[in-house]
Amino acid sequence: ISAALSELEQSAHELTQTEMIGLAAAPAAGLLLCLFGLKVVRLWAALMGLTAGFFAGFSAADAAGADAVICMTAGIAAGIILAILGSALYRLGVFLTVFLSVSLFCFHLMTPDNRMLTGICLVIGLVAAILSMKFLEIITILATALLGAVTAGPTVCWLLPDTGMDWLVRIVLCTLFGALGVLVQLLLESKKRKKQNLKKAAEIRQETSTADEVERARAVIDDLDSMPAEEKEPSNASSVTGAENDPDFQTINLDDIADIDEFDEE
Repeated sequence: ISAALSELEQSAHELTQTEMIGLAAAPAAGLLLCLFGLKVVRLWAALMGLTAGFFAGFSAADAAGADAVICMTAGIAAGIILAILGSALYRLGVFLTVFLSVSLFCFHLMTPDNRMLTGICLVIGLVAAILSMKFLEIITILATALLGAVTAGPTVCWLLPDTGMDWLVRIVLCTLFGALGVLVQLLLESKKRKKQNLKKAAEIRQETSTADEVERARAVIDDLDSMPAEEKEPSNASSVTGAENDPDFQTINLDDIADIDEFDEE
């Protein structure tokens, strides 16, 4: 971005409508990358994978001596494949996003003009991508915030009126955007983890409550099993005992019942 803007300033080229749209979209994309780099990392992985895959496929076909049609076909195919893999596989998407973000950030700082500096930038990006597999959140936040800052800062500075201190304005804007991006992404990640912890705590409480109810039911069953048989049917025993103690209670002999039946027949 900075190299392209410097070239525009030196050549005094009059921007076309398409170029103006691109310059207006660059700070918007940079700010989105700053603020939501980790939150929508699959989207960035797909976009960066599409771009990097197209460039790699096109360059490989061109180096092999293929014609323009084959180079375009190879670039599009490689870009689509890498975009799909980056968006579908989360860790691969993080690796790809961090690698390209850090490498492009180093390109912005070093402006490499030879293969050795280009290789150094790529090695730094590779090391950061490997570290992101261990420290996924923090490395991804830093990488996307840095790239977003150096994407939005220079373009915003270029769109502002000339102050005679563009270099200072550019540094201030890049620093401001980078710090804001890191802060916002950390807040979003903290909020996400808080929701996850609350959900996990609710699940644990539910499991504990169910376990306590099962334990109480098991204790009641064990108490019933340990009770003597005469204590399990207290109502029948008490009713018979009460009838025997009743003064109006009389026992009837079977012979008396036969005499009563004969009296009824007469």
